[in-house]
Amino acid sequence: MKIYELIKELISLTGEFVKSRSDGEIHIKSFTDWLSKRMDKTVSTEEYEITGHSIEAEIAAYIGRMSRYSNSYIKSALVDLPFATDMDFAFTAILHRAGSIGKTDLIRKMAYDKSSGMEVIKRLLKNELIEQFPNPEDKRGKLLRLTKIGEENVIKAYAEAHKAAKTVSGCLSKSEQINLLKTLKKLDEFHFPIYLEEEKDLNLIINKYSIK
Repeated sequence: MKIYELIKELISLTGEFVKSRSDGEIHIKSFTDWLSKRMDKTVSTEEYEITGHSIEAEIAAYIGRMSRYSNSYIKSALVDLPFATDMDFAFTAILHRAGSIGKTDLIRKMAYDKSSGMEVIKRLLKNELIEQFPNPEDKRGKLLRLTKIGEENVIKAYAEAHKAAKTVSGCLSKSEQINLLKTLKKLDEFHFPIYLEEEKDLNLIINKYSIK
């Protein structure tokens, strides 16, 4: 689009915005909010390429695809390191930042399925990347921490994992990355309490959290 065509369209949109403002509030913030909602309506009329039937299904499908892309890149990045899966690396990275932590808390930090999380922990213990020791505050419990070998390998993995992360962000500009991160955090803040409750009934979840 040539610059004069863009200016012409912007003037037209500004006129449309002014006519729509019955409250008389006309400033740049209200205009950009109005324009964003208007563009959202335009996007909602586009054909859904993957699922073909709803924007919600399309979002879920694309998130699933991104997860598979990300897992593939991480797997490639860690090929020469002693991490069997991307979650093996993720668990050790959490321990590297947090120090010692209990098994349940570690799994919850990753919002991971409990049985699958326990399998990851067993594998890391077997490969001597982590170790468990008595909890000094609760003699009945045990905590996990990195071994020296585990720490050395997770530090090595950071550089390779960063390459994978850059690849995942792909063609996004810095401002697009920031906006996407905000949206993903918002979704995570919504879903994490549901994960902690371990509720499986979708009808109950929809009703309790007023999902429209």
